[in-house]
Amino acid sequence: MQCPNDCSGHGTCEFIEELAADTYHKKIGGTSGRTYQLWDQEKIMGCVCDPNYEGHDCSLRSCPKGDDPLTPNQFDMVQAIVINKATSTGKGYLTYNDPYGNTYTTETIAFNFASNAATCAAIETALRRLPNNVLNTVNVEVSARFYAIQRTDPTDPTGVGKSTKVFNDDNVVTSPFLAWSGTGARDKTICEVQFTSEPGTTGYQNLLECNIAKHDTAGQHPISIGVTTAGATCTVYEVYPMTVVTDDTNGNGALTDEQIADNTLLYRPLTELTECSGRGTCDYSTGTCQCFAGHMGLACQKQEALV
Repeated sequence: MQCPNDCSGHGTCEFIEELAADTYHKKIGGTSGRTYQLWDQEKIMGCVCDPNYEGHDCSLRSCPKGDDPLTPNQFDMVQAIVINKATSTGKGYLTYNDPYGNTYTTETIAFNFASNAATCAAIETALRRLPNNVLNTVNVEVSARFYAIQRTDPTDPTGVGKSTKVFNDDNVVTSPFLAWSGTGARDKTICEVQFTSEPGTTGYQNLLECNIAKHDTAGQHPISIGVTTAGATCTVYEVYPMTVVTDDTNGNGALTDEQIADNTLLYRPLTELTECSGRGTCDYSTGTCQCFAGHMGLACQKQEALV
């Protein structure tokens, strides 16, 4: 079975066994070892569309996506980049996969582990310099503590997720609160990336990919010395903010009455990432939104003044 319309010249035609093996969900991770070996593995074919195209035959232009302006009490996504400090300096880079299928990789980022602020500022600059201004409004700030959310269903931004405490403190097991008072050994750099309400950056965003491996072979891009000390890691999480507490109500320095235990279900509804923000229709021939009355913007994400 061939692909419809040869994928309209905007995609590749692949066997179902290839589609299964190539599957990688950027919100929930990879599917290592997945194969499709039934009788039709080399009989049924489907299209894998190029960025900014969609549909069963890749004939439709994707329209901008945004947040519905009439749904309040929601949050823009925040992601934390956690770099375990295994050396005083190093370099790496980030990769951003946007909602339309495009992939962007930053320039090489210098990590200054003597200054968390300098590292976070360098990350912000690199993200804002990505082509097409895809992340030119993100903010990156230093953090010392947060709850990581592992959502039960990452494809449902209104759903719940389980908590995991993350502290910038080398003694997280025996004394996880030292970082709160500014004492204790700091073994991490934590930079929080705050997405904004611009079209394409709302809702559940694919987690940034952080690479601190050494890349110095001719032809590789970007070239990076990496962070080569044994044990160095860079991990990205979705953030549920942790409230900073300055008083010790139980008298033992632990502030346990202010904690959320690990594996607690957390609810943090995100903004939408909806075609034309749900306030317009998509012209699939041009990839532009036709906004309903009273709405405007690239993705119909803005509400005009009521008269």
